[in-house]
Amino acid sequence: MTRLVQKFGGTSVADVQRIRKAAEIAVAAVAEGHEVATVVSAMGHTTDHLISLAEQVTQQPDPRELDMLLTTGEQQSIALMSMAIQSLGGQARSFTGGQAGIITEHQHGFARIKEVRPDAVESSLKRGEIAVVAGFQGVSDHNELTTLGRGGSDTTAVALASALSAERCDIYTDVNGVYTADPRLLHEARKLTAVSYEEMLELAAAGAQVMNARSVELAMDTQVAVRVRSTFEPHDTGTLITHHLVSPEYTICGIACDMSHASLCLTTPMVDGSHSQLEGISGLFTRLKELGIVTDMVMLLAREDEPSQELAFTVEKRSLLRVQSIIEALDRELGHPKLTVDTDIARISVIGRGLTARPAVVADIFESLFSAAIPVQMVATGDIKVSALVPAKHARDAVKSIHNRFEL
Repeated sequence: MTRLVQKFGGTSVADVQRIRKAAEIAVAAVAEGHEVATVVSAMGHTTDHLISLAEQVTQQPDPRELDMLLTTGEQQSIALMSMAIQSLGGQARSFTGGQAGIITEHQHGFARIKEVRPDAVESSLKRGEIAVVAGFQGVSDHNELTTLGRGGSDTTAVALASALSAERCDIYTDVNGVYTADPRLLHEARKLTAVSYEEMLELAAAGAQVMNARSVELAMDTQVAVRVRSTFEPHDTGTLITHHLVSPEYTICGIACDMSHASLCLTTPMVDGSHSQLEGISGLFTRLKELGIVTDMVMLLAREDEPSQELAFTVEKRSLLRVQSIIEALDRELGHPKLTVDTDIARISVIGRGLTARPAVVADIFESLFSAAIPVQMVATGDIKVSALVPAKHARDAVKSIHNRFEL
């Protein structure tokens, strides 16, 4: 008897009818001879609602208390999912993250899973029950409730699949697989039958909202096969995420558009012939690292015409206020820079294999943007990803232009 882990996201359990549909999928898998553990997110926009409630009480909620609040969202879902399975004649038992043995580091809001102790879930499966586990949450060694950050339920599902030696982890969502571009942005986007862990990791990190990047990284490290499929079209096999030796070899597998970032530019005048403020810059990025704030597309330029030095980088918009306060605190060390912020941007990322070894591919990417008269503000290149920062109003045109150029 093989084991499956099924994860149902917020849209898949947004209301009672959808919870029943998810329960039917789990019960059907048991009828096919599988042992099934499900991982469930909070219903619909419950997490956003809970955050809004906290912010109505205080603009800076205590991280511990916020985690205590947010974990209640998944607890609603697992209880309702278990009831739905039982109403269909199945056996089910619900587990919070801690009860399921999800042990995390002691960090609130964005904790990493340290290990999974699946004894309770194993026992449930052996009794013939469907184990219904709360995603997005765990417990630290200090017995504190923690949350895993946005998309954390994906990580819970992959970690649980690895611990249970499951045959596969099925991620059920509102789209029926991974596409060459966001089908909501570009209707001609094509579904991929399979994609490698490496390519999916870059797509996720670049803003594709199908899976959380941390979960893909974990799947790659533990060699857990993942299938992305639709809750609303359960007979569609979706997209398999697997080893690159098994997946097709694409030159370009997809394009991701991310509009959740802001760009910051620090312009510092050169004083007394000084050409850099490297110590201050080092201090800035060290502090960002300590706070878990991820930066991207970093660029440092020395301008001789003014003369001045420019440091430009991008961060998630939700981290912007904290980054600005850090820059203010390091004003002297950074050389009293002039700060320019742009939140109206889109990061367009093209994902493929061996891109740096294919200069014609990189040239075609920028030729397509130039032909569409789309201004490029920043560029970052790598072996399997090329990213360009463009004004947000040009995002759809940029994706369409590149998609058409490579006939994806």
